[in-house]
Amino acid sequence: MKFKIGVEQAIYVVVILARQKDQQPLKSKLLSQILQVSDSYLHKITHQLAVHGIVATDASKTGGITLARPTSEISLLDIFTAIEGDESFASWNNLRDQVLRLDQAAFDQKFDQVSLQFERAEAKYKETLSRLSIADLLSDEASAYVDWRTLADK
Repeated sequence: MKFKIGVEQAIYVVVILARQKDQQPLKSKLLSQILQVSDSYLHKITHQLAVHGIVATDASKTGGITLARPTSEISLLDIFTAIEGDESFASWNNLRDQVLRLDQAAFDQKFDQVSLQFERAEAKYKETLSRLSIADLLSDEASAYVDWRTLADK
């Protein structure tokens, strides 16, 4: 399975915000400079994170982006879902109706097994992502706060 590049960028946006000294807000432009990615694309990512309650945004002169909740309450699944959405990985176009017309009931039963395996795989995938929080990622760096704003000035 391939996911959007925005998932990786969103993870690192959250990590940067988590490590920001004194939880000071950061501007989207600064985040894009730190990650060396397009500011307009990163703005779309931060918007999705905000819609899903992962970050908070303040468009004032002194505002910016901050975490909306503790890192222990933000899982990789939360970020993945914010960027990729809730839709199932597998989408079926009922092409089976065009392929096998002999014994539809028997084929449907076999196809249901295929569909069930995809559903199980997706559930395991999402369960695995839900087990790791941003706090878990940063547990060894609890005291490693950075003022990203000063780094960007250099």
